[in-house]
Amino acid sequence: MRKDSIAGRLLGILVFLIGIAILVVVAVLAYTLFTATTSPLQVKPDVGSEVTAALGASAVRLIYQILLLIVLCIAGSLVAARGLHLYFVATGPSTSRSAPPVDNKPEE
Repeated sequence: MRKDSIAGRLLGILVFLIGIAILVVVAVLAYTLFTATTSPLQVKPDVGSEVTAALGASAVRLIYQILLLIVLCIAGSLVAARGLHLYFVATGPSTSRSAPPVDNKPEE
């Protein structure tokens, strides 16, 4: 018995491509973050006593960006995996294989 579904296949491919698009966005964001010509930890040396506060704020901003990349990467991977799952469920098995009969008789 075959349970092909063209709509299910198309939906699976669409969801998979959305997940891949999210992963591409994550790669572009990571590339721009880590190849920036300026340091992500921005501190102006002539600020005076506010250097520590400025350094802390820029460090928090950098950690936030890295955590956002991690969360987006996990989300993109899960969406792509769900798309593959939908595709293969819609494809269904090509042939029906039945399991061999199980003998539940106790041995004497």
